[in-house]
Amino acid sequence: MFFRDKTVVHLALFKSRIYRILSAIGLLCLLYGQGLSQEPGAYRTILSGDFQTTSIWEQYDGTVWNAATEPPDQTNDVYINQNHTLSLSQDEEVKSLFINAEAEAGQKLNLNGFNLDIYGSLQAFEGPAPGTPNRAWNSTNWIGNSLTSTLTFRGDSRIIIPRDAWSAQSDNSRYSVVFDPGPGVELTIQEAFKSLRFTIRSGTLIQELDTSVNPENCPTFSFNTNTSQFGGGPYGDLIIEDGATLITNCNEEISFRSGSISAANFDLQQGGTLILEGENPQVEAATVQLNGTVIHRGPNSPKNFLSKSYADASTPQSVRNLVLEGNENLSLPNNLTILGNLTQSGTGEIIAQFSHLQFLGGSDQLIENSSLETQELTLNKPSGELIVEEDLRVLETLNMLSGSLNLNGNELHLNETGGGELNYLGGSWKNASLYTYHNIPTSFDAVNGTFPFEDTKNGGIRKVQLLGNSAGGDLNIEFTEYEGAEYNADFDDSDDTPILYRLYSYFQFSGLNPSTNPVELRISADKLIVDDVDDLRIVGTGYAAPGDHLDGLDPDELWARRDLTFEDLEGVNFTIGSFRTLSILPITWVDFSVQESKEGALLEWEVAQNGNSGIYEIYHSLSSDISSERKIAEVPSNPGEGTFNYQYFDPAINLQLDHYYRIKFIEKNKEDKWSWVIRLEPTAYSSDQQFSLFPNPYSNGKLDVLIPKNWALENIQVEILKLPGKQVYQGIWDENKIVKQLTHGSPGLYIIQVTHQSESQVVRWIRH
Repeated sequence: MFFRDKTVVHLALFKSRIYRILSAIGLLCLLYGQGLSQEPGAYRTILSGDFQTTSIWEQYDGTVWNAATEPPDQTNDVYINQNHTLSLSQDEEVKSLFINAEAEAGQKLNLNGFNLDIYGSLQAFEGPAPGTPNRAWNSTNWIGNSLTSTLTFRGDSRIIIPRDAWSAQSDNSRYSVVFDPGPGVELTIQEAFKSLRFTIRSGTLIQELDTSVNPENCPTFSFNTNTSQFGGGPYGDLIIEDGATLITNCNEEISFRSGSISAANFDLQQGGTLILEGENPQVEAATVQLNGTVIHRGPNSPKNFLSKSYADASTPQSVRNLVLEGNENLSLPNNLTILGNLTQSGTGEIIAQFSHLQFLGGSDQLIENSSLETQELTLNKPSGELIVEEDLRVLETLNMLSGSLNLNGNELHLNETGGGELNYLGGSWKNASLYTYHNIPTSFDAVNGTFPFEDTKNGGIRKVQLLGNSAGGDLNIEFTEYEGAEYNADFDDSDDTPILYRLYSYFQFSGLNPSTNPVELRISADKLIVDDVDDLRIVGTGYAAPGDHLDGLDPDELWARRDLTFEDLEGVNFTIGSFRTLSILPITWVDFSVQESKEGALLEWEVAQNGNSGIYEIYHSLSSDISSERKIAEVPSNPGEGTFNYQYFDPAINLQLDHYYRIKFIEKNKEDKWSWVIRLEPTAYSSDQQFSLFPNPYSNGKLDVLIPKNWALENIQVEILKLPGKQVYQGIWDENKIVKQLTHGSPGLYIIQVTHQSESQVVRWIRH
């Protein structure tokens, strides 16, 4: 009984499973049939002809096809049947575009230099429309007919080239493709795509790798292979414009022309983004321009920077912004030029131990979130800084050609492997907490022995230079910066010369192998005011430096020099000194302010100077843009030592406007010294109820006329008299006439009376 009941139960379960399986199969068949069915409103061709010609179309009403009464638009799917050619005579738009791709299908879509917007997908099919999906195997010019003929994908996020419904075997297609759906929209392609040019104009285009097959299949961007028309070499452009993004999951065959021929150009434009999710991504193009942001990301395994494999392709060697995201490491190539930022985001590290990195950008560049180690580094920046957020280690050679390396309070290490050196030709280091020159050269010269520290507290590049034969070791240099100087140092140099001045900023040296070998130490007095280089000395911080004084050298570099030994460098603070205070101290702006009075603006400034004899030039502007400022006055300086106070009164201002001032100190054969900009705002003596003209007195240029805000223009009466009593104008308010009479009038004193209802105001105005 037990066994019989068990058998019955098993039989019942079997029957139930069979019914469920058959139901599932039926549902799949139903869904499959729906997937191949046309939507209500879809169009299909019944003849060849122009897009706007309704007689070539039939439209599906949900049950049957009927003669069309109007051409399709962006809400309609369009099917082009076999042996039909659809032509454009103007720009058009459709939802999805389905093209018959059977053998001998012939030319299907003649764009004639116009554009077709697609708001759905692009697919190929076989059989009568709607047919079944099929890859595009047509080898004729089936879509065309020129570079200016375009298919443009617009609309919402979606798959635009579905898997198994397209291919790049349409070798002769002559058209361009534009992806322009707008910001924040994602378009996905799942099959290879061939054209004359691809342009990603906005949004994000995803090149989705097919991982269901082995080997995995990349939906590549490839280009026309007609060699008789487009030659046998590299051809075709892929362009990623400002604001657009390409995400590729692929490694090989991201873009090329054909199986062994490269594309002509892969152009990531400034502001564009390329996101690489493969481990070893490759682009095959004769020219690769990476002027936007390249992001390597993905969790699978360590990654290598974008490369190539074709013989006629170029190796990418320059990038603007490079970002590593995620937890996997990124290995950089042997040579890479960076024009923007290098960023590490996540726990993955940037591997550059075998790389030569060149930073050449014309503005500030960042090395973010990375304690970078690189084999060789070249800094050659025409302007701006290279700013690092962590320690920087150059394992072999550092080439300093131009630009500022801002260590941001971190350490700089050089030549840890012993196979390199410092090559200094220009530029500077800024905010370095420690500089370590590992495995120093046996002979220091001006190229490998110049260390250019910026003195951020006092201005200028405080270069240190060592000249001589060393005994090896690691050279550590610490530069401690303090603003200002001691003007009554009150100690003697080793040759009994009284030292009256020493700069507060100083250098410390350590790490060298002990040696009595002689070395010449130099420190530059750049941007300090030096009357004679012979006044310069290297001193300690309140005591004589070891070794013997050497005469100052070079009126441009302003070298202070000292003859000593390498072991003398240890344990001493070295800085710039002088036996004359007047030779060193630069003008220092202590205070600069402006106050408003009834008559105008009073400028006051305080400076610390030391024997300086020159001119203070005063500049004025009505805008914070200093390019619009003009010089309005000169004030001679008071020669002497100490702190001095100066004043200047500016009467020719309109107290109802903002005013900006700054001052330049000019001294013969010295660098100009500028103050900061100050602003005078309208306060107690300005009023919205006052009539005024500015400037007053007036010489030439624009004349500003202000009237009380609550006066109605049609109720204002104006009378202008030129003393001794000639009437220039009388009548209602007309600003153009009034300004013309005043600015074109003869020099003299003018009385201007304005009357509004029962209120009158009078202004005295001088025309020079």
